[in-house]
Amino acid sequence: MIHVSVQAFSRATRPYHSSVIIVAEGVSAAGKTRWATQYAPAIVEENTASPAATADIAAVGRFWSDRHSERWLRELEPERTHGAVCFDTDPLKIHYGWCLWQVGKGTREEWLANVVSTRAHIAQKQLGFADRIAFLEPPEHVVRAQKANDGTRRRSNFETHLQLYAPLRRWYLLLESLAPGRLVFNADQRQETAPLSLKTDRYCLALFDALIETADRTPGSSRSP
Repeated sequence: MIHVSVQAFSRATRPYHSSVIIVAEGVSAAGKTRWATQYAPAIVEENTASPAATADIAAVGRFWSDRHSERWLRELEPERTHGAVCFDTDPLKIHYGWCLWQVGKGTREEWLANVVSTRAHIAQKQLGFADRIAFLEPPEHVVRAQKANDGTRRRSNFETHLQLYAPLRRWYLLLESLAPGRLVFNADQRQETAPLSLKTDRYCLALFDALIETADRTPGSSRSP
């Protein structure tokens, strides 16, 4: 679903240069939806569908990459219309399987199945890297309080998602090391005022491959001595 924030769009503090894609990222209940509403005129919300319980690893990987591609494609028109669109959670969500692997809640094989199908979508320009990623990092007690005060969502996997904080941040540090200037860390503590412009590597397979290769050889908590 795409939600247009009239209040946010009416503000004259959006120095967009051409159309841009913004992502609000962070653990569950970090405040992504609120941030997106404040700083972008159109918001693409996260998927709520799930694959069949009997699906094999490859089918699950394809399911998620297909859903993420659908989200990406839905933003194209509002991006052209408003000059900017914000995703509530990164549509290029290959970090999720990797983070689960890092904390012992998933496997490398499950992550790589999603990587393979995701790469195919990027090659067809049906999924890509956002131009700006705002990484929200409120402390755990704030996240827990925000969850408790939000009666609109169940957040059944909340405790697992809290465990993903460290690997999620590590993932985006890897991306920033490969393509500097895309990430804004501690975005919940600052106002987004820096000029934005379309990145030339939105569909760059070389960047994608480098990110996967670097992540695959980065020691994580589940593999640390």
